[in-house]
Amino acid sequence: MPRLRRIGGLLLPNWLAITLGRDIFAWRELTPAELAHELEHVRQWGRYTVLFPLLYLGASVAALVTRRGWYRGNRFEVQARAAAEPAPIARGISEGRARRG
Repeated sequence: MPRLRRIGGLLLPNWLAITLGRDIFAWRELTPAELAHELEHVRQWGRYTVLFPLLYLGASVAALVTRRGWYRGNRFEVQARAAAEPAPIARGISEGRARRG
């Protein structure tokens, strides 16, 4: 994976993993949130199959044109970041705010 990290680092200096189809390639162990992010990309690949790379590229171009950033504003990355967020009820429980009934 070090060689893959160097190549990927040309586009994204802080990249951590890449998902190709059902395979996730990472240069270190992923945290649960990072894994959730990459698993969303696995779902995206499953939904859009071979079209996914083209759709991802198109979403990057659209985000760049609208000045949202080709990566941060890419709709597939937005969805993956949302998938990595804990559910509101889980956040409440983990923060000690579970409602008692």
